[in-house]
Amino acid sequence: MPRRSFISLAVAGLLMAVFVAPATPAHGQNGYTGADLERMGQWLTYYQLDVYRLEIPTYASPYAAALTSGKHGWRIVVFLRDGGVTNVDWDSGFLKRPFQAASTDNFVLTPHAGTDFGVSFSGCDARNCAGNYGALLYLPWSHQFFQKTVAPQSVACSQALLDPRNAAALQVLDAALRRQQAAGAQYVPPPCPSIGRSAP
Repeated sequence: MPRRSFISLAVAGLLMAVFVAPATPAHGQNGYTGADLERMGQWLTYYQLDVYRLEIPTYASPYAAALTSGKHGWRIVVFLRDGGVTNVDWDSGFLKRPFQAASTDNFVLTPHAGTDFGVSFSGCDARNCAGNYGALLYLPWSHQFFQKTVAPQSVACSQALLDPRNAAALQVLDAALRRQQAAGAQYVPPPCPSIGRSAP
């Protein structure tokens, strides 16, 4: 289950308040009105999800990404404002191992993931955080999903990561893994099977 702290709960409360208040200037400039935020809040409330982070950067317009959690763990939801209506573009579903233990710092939007922007998240197995961990990446513009997980004696990668055209996606995942293993200053993400260590 997600690690909750008084800071995370406070942030969640503030974000839920945003959904029923007028949109901030930044959100309004990105096309998200108070009505849009309220619609997003209603969807999240219906599925009994608490909001931990909501990101609507200018480069992601007309998308918004939310890190949420519920009784089954972490869940990432990407919203799209299209034709004046905000709907869910992508829903990760509840994330299983190795994404049990994580924090809001593990939820990152990357402006440049090749020709796309990326929504990344990393986490680890609550019982073996140092040995069983992983990262995922969703590219909203191209609707691509990638994942890389590390376990004792094994590394598993999405097959598409073997394609050199997805080198930027692999770099984003490896950066997420480095954040996940921040305690080890010399940490080097292991390569995907069939990808040499000299590959990007």
